[in-house]
Amino acid sequence: MSDQSLSDSLGNFADLVAAGTPTPGGGSVSAYCGVLAASLGQMVCSITISKPKYASVESRLKEIKSELVRLGARLRELIAEDAASFEAVLGAYRLPKETDEQKSDRAASIQKAIQGAIDAPFETARRSFEVLKLLGELAGIGTPTALSDVAVAAQLAQAAIRGAFYNVCVNLDSMANREAAGNTRKEIEALVHQAVTMSEQVSARMKL
Repeated sequence: MSDQSLSDSLGNFADLVAAGTPTPGGGSVSAYCGVLAASLGQMVCSITISKPKYASVESRLKEIKSELVRLGARLRELIAEDAASFEAVLGAYRLPKETDEQKSDRAASIQKAIQGAIDAPFETARRSFEVLKLLGELAGIGTPTALSDVAVAAQLAQAAIRGAFYNVCVNLDSMANREAAGNTRKEIEALVHQAVTMSEQVSARMKL
């Protein structure tokens, strides 16, 4: 593929992010990082499977690739779902609040929308963490010539998780259920800490 055709094939996602609109924003970009991480992992699986010296792990490599395809597809969906969840929050805050009934309905709508704005990035974090775990395994059985690609993928997966963490936490303060908010924060913080360790383990294999 030529440099020009590669550039032309990138699509307009970056332009959409750069536009002066609230969405797609950081949550969608985080999910896209997860997609790229999964895609790089698939590439490494493919080029390793083609090498006879890795025949003993070919079955596992195919399983890892299949899982990365599945996770990448879900993360692609989350790019749009995250943007839609933020739009829903904006829409809820625009609801009328003149009467007591309207205020009550608006408050309930806001809480429902906020939960959606938490759920989307939280799933991005979970799916990206699954990608990262597979990359950690791939770093040990894939061809060493593509280890740098696995390391890049691991960093992208970590960025996806941390970016999702930011987007979850910014909405937690608006949750009425403070106990649920606290539990959610603890759960995603644990994912972030584990992701840092796992990505560092992949990087350590580079022996830079």
